[in-house]
Amino acid sequence: MPLAEAELLIEGSNVSVLINDKEMLQVSSLTYSQTINSARSVSFTVSSLEESLKFNIGDKIVVFIDRVPMNANSVVSSSYSTGSNYTNAFHFEGIIRKFTPNPKGASAVAYDYISLLKTSTYVEYKEEEVIGRDLYTLITDAANISQINTTDSIGGIGIAATKDMNLTGFKTRKEFIDLCINNAVSLVSDSTKYENPLNAVYWQYAIRYSNVFDLYKLDPDNVHNGPILEVSSDSNNVYSINPTIDTQRLVNSITVVNESINFSFTITDESSASKYGINSKLVTTRLTEREKIETTAYELLGRFNRPSLKYDITLSNKEAFNLGDYVKVKHTSLGDRLLPVQKITTEFTSGTTTLSLGERELSVQELIKLVK
Repeated sequence: MPLAEAELLIEGSNVSVLINDKEMLQVSSLTYSQTINSARSVSFTVSSLEESLKFNIGDKIVVFIDRVPMNANSVVSSSYSTGSNYTNAFHFEGIIRKFTPNPKGASAVAYDYISLLKTSTYVEYKEEEVIGRDLYTLITDAANISQINTTDSIGGIGIAATKDMNLTGFKTRKEFIDLCINNAVSLVSDSTKYENPLNAVYWQYAIRYSNVFDLYKLDPDNVHNGPILEVSSDSNNVYSINPTIDTQRLVNSITVVNESINFSFTITDESSASKYGINSKLVTTRLTEREKIETTAYELLGRFNRPSLKYDITLSNKEAFNLGDYVKVKHTSLGDRLLPVQKITTEFTSGTTTLSLGERELSVQELIKLVK
């Protein structure tokens, strides 16, 4: 059946909302938000009592956004008979979790079906069912509930579950998935792809459109990554570029210890310590070759001896973006940086999208555990 389009939203964004697969809803404002490894949300308002009586807590909601022009990487045909294509990135399906009526209408917040994984019954994950299996399979099996489509989740991470990952015992489905994701990290080294010797490849998950579960790999240090968008302060469609320079993870003095062989090694980057102040870290390792320990300490220091950088970029709402897309930011004082999208907030009433860019914040201890 055809869906109603909210006429009160900005020109160029046709919003279609369906409640419980039958009730058409006219919304007067809509905000869409998604963050890695979390449920997407839509916040909306209606401006009449008649519309506010059409929905309540627990109702199913489907939202389509018809955008022109569209990002070519984000478009597929809708399974609903709307007569047009909709961007994947804004095809939302979920459950209304918060409902606030008022004298002139109501506001509400809905979350996608990852929220059901968070509140699931506790599952006993037994050692014989977990240990030795690829983390990809364990994650998709845990996400496989009736409301979530995992049909296309076929593949592997190449990391098998081990006892020290603490994956066994009683956990909600999302608790189990998050533990698997925390361990779905590997180190790669290839001079044809990376500038540095230690480079982390990691995995994230989301429902990026409809109810389809997506488990995807990020390889942010790979020099062959291409940006889906380039922005600078001179870009016509950019309202603001706000960097966050954070020294919380900065380490410019590392002491590596292996008590089993009674060995320790300390290295300090004097230049970094002079510029940012001394920030030391004590880490333990199972490595037994002294030359390997010293080399690893040098490589770790080279990765952590400068502040981390994040960006919040607000731009005009003309294209749709996905979590994991790479954006190149050109900044006068901070230089050029290619970073993945970690959060998206789109305000359809104001016509703006804010992209939060950054990398996974792995610690020195987390990385040294991965060194073989």
